[in-house]
Amino acid sequence: WAAAFEAPGVRAYPNISVGDIVEIIGKIAFHSGEIQIEVSDMTRLWGPDAARVKQQIEAELDKRAQPKDVGFLVESEVLEKLKPKIMKAAFMIRRAIFEGRPILLRHHSDTDGYTSGLALEYAIVPLIESISPDPQARWKLFKRRPSRAPFYELEDVLKDIIFMIEDHEKFGDPLPLVVIVDNGGTSEDIPAYKRIRAYGVPIVVIDHHDPREWISEDKARVDEYVDVHVNPHHVKRGYYELTAGMLATEVARFINPKVEDKIKHLPAIAGTGDRSKAPEFYQYLEIAKKAKGLTEEDLKKIAEVIDHEAFYWKFMDGHGIIDEILLLTGNLQRHRELINAIYPEVKEKQEKALKASLPHVKSVVLPNGIRFNTIDVELFAPKFSYPSPGKLSGLIHDHFKEKYGEDSPILTLAYGPDFAVVRASDGMASYDFDLNAIIPKLQEKLPSAGIEGGGHSYAGSIKFFEGMRKEVLEEFAKQVVKLKRKE
Repeated sequence: WAAAFEAPGVRAYPNISVGDIVEIIGKIAFHSGEIQIEVSDMTRLWGPDAARVKQQIEAELDKRAQPKDVGFLVESEVLEKLKPKIMKAAFMIRRAIFEGRPILLRHHSDTDGYTSGLALEYAIVPLIESISPDPQARWKLFKRRPSRAPFYELEDVLKDIIFMIEDHEKFGDPLPLVVIVDNGGTSEDIPAYKRIRAYGVPIVVIDHHDPREWISEDKARVDEYVDVHVNPHHVKRGYYELTAGMLATEVARFINPKVEDKIKHLPAIAGTGDRSKAPEFYQYLEIAKKAKGLTEEDLKKIAEVIDHEAFYWKFMDGHGIIDEILLLTGNLQRHRELINAIYPEVKEKQEKALKASLPHVKSVVLPNGIRFNTIDVELFAPKFSYPSPGKLSGLIHDHFKEKYGEDSPILTLAYGPDFAVVRASDGMASYDFDLNAIIPKLQEKLPSAGIEGGGHSYAGSIKFFEGMRKEVLEEFAKQVVKLKRKE
């Protein structure tokens, strides 16, 4: 830091702007406990001199930003193949930290999203604080914002652009690095990226949703708009069960290896929230048991509590509360008090909503053997309160899975005026069911219905015009009837 003193109403060194390379002569002093230079003269460097200094700075930043290869917490062929992308993501984040570039972190507002965001936050913030001379650096240079939509929607990106431009003009901050986790990896995100890329903002994506549109075997269409995209689908198509929370925790360890002991239980919470059955998940479960003494029942409670609280946080980041729920502060007593206070309330609301909604579920076995459950959640579910339509559809689906078995082919469709939520059991694998494959067929059959959506193969949503609801639901049912069991 350097301080140049100016006369009243006159800017010191008006010919020098942010980003210039300068030579400073001055006296070293202490101000509020921090070292700074009191400037007596400052001159802008030009031509070869400026280029040489700039080159040296860039080379040193690249050197410091290069992450160490710390390996992974678990054995995973997919993670090993993703290592180059993981290393690049860690490098870009470390580079932003060392050069004083703000970091804006966006994550989905569910359990997997919050564990992803917090894993990265706990790796990034200590590095910012250790490097920046500003005691307020963690608040100025790092922001974490949840997104309700399962993609980087225009409402979010436009807010982000407005705020980043304001900070740039008010305080001279560089435009930020945008990091998007448990979100951002599909073609639906491209309109947002087109806007933000116009400002030269670098983008890192850590996601596990199917990108859907592919240019080549290992490159999705969305990859053309981001700097690095860490996604298991790049190396194993259809492998969404290696969740964003697992990926983000591994990236966080490459960013800041010292944070490992604090965050290594988070992948197990993320996997529990997203119901992962990946081989990696069971290894992370063992780590959570050994590191924090968390049982599978503990993890389920934590995941349910996060989803409940996030429903009421809306667009807030949950700072302070989410740290305690995720057992990141080290205060075990407060963590237990919060879980024990909230979880019974969550279960009561779920059971009440499920009991009231089940009589209105139409459950039929189709000629192809699929049990197809449908319910109008606009008419027969709570409005504007927990559980949300998506959560309620999951509860209804779980009820039928418990009744008929996970391996039974069960499909649940909860619909409203202009949306539908889809859940499928593991038994639907024998029918090659994939929601992301059905949606293009609906769009082709009903081009005037404004159909959008997707998600995971067995869990996602569909949006459509309210006036075309009947046609969309009927066509979806026809597509389900057409499915045939594999021999």
